[in-house]
Amino acid sequence: MKRAIIIPAILSVYLIVMVVLGWPSYVSGATSALLYFGGTAICLLCIVLLHFNLKRSAIRRKKGKENQ
Repeated sequence: MKRAIIIPAILSVYLIVMVVLGWPSYVSGATSALLYFGGTAICLLCIVLLHFNLKRSAIRRKKGKENQ
């Protein structure tokens, strides 16, 4: 269950850093709003889905060990 929290947290910090670094490019007009906010939303959605997938895998692994 620990992996389901740590990996998405690390990826979220990475996403925040990339969003902050990309902000000047968005403000100057070099990056469109769709690309900036859409890319951020898609990455955030992938991180959330990864969290739930890792959580489900941990539960399945735990149930498998209990049955043996």
